[in-house]
Amino acid sequence: ATVAPVIIATDKTQLTHFSGNKSAYPVYMTLGNLPRSLRRKPSEHACILIGYLSVDKVDGEGISDRRQRALTHQLFHSSIAMILEPLIQAGKEGIEVMSGDGTVRRVHPILAAYVADYPEQCLVTCAKSGTCPKCQVPEASLG
Repeated sequence: ATVAPVIIATDKTQLTHFSGNKSAYPVYMTLGNLPRSLRRKPSEHACILIGYLSVDKVDGEGISDRRQRALTHQLFHSSIAMILEPLIQAGKEGIEVMSGDGTVRRVHPILAAYVADYPEQCLVTCAKSGTCPKCQVPEASLG
């Protein structure tokens, strides 16, 4: 059997400031065994959109800010779990894929990397965000 490293990337994106502050939260997937130069070119279609995460705010009426943040984090993690469920199943059972030479092989895709900016890294790893872990930038200066 062959292991196929899968890379997931998310990036909350502001679509417009002019018509109601619309935003999107796409989830992209690519394969780690593709050359980086190929993965980075949109024209090569090496990265595909596999879903969108919710950008809705949890209604905070009657609950504390801490509980509201916890519910928002829970929504994120539940959504990611739903999106990645087929990948988890394929990783356990394997899938049959035809290789370049025409041979059918069993491939086990596994999540190898998750690409995200610092606030999303904190969200994904359930870490408290705040000051930068590498430098002495004040919290107020972080984007």
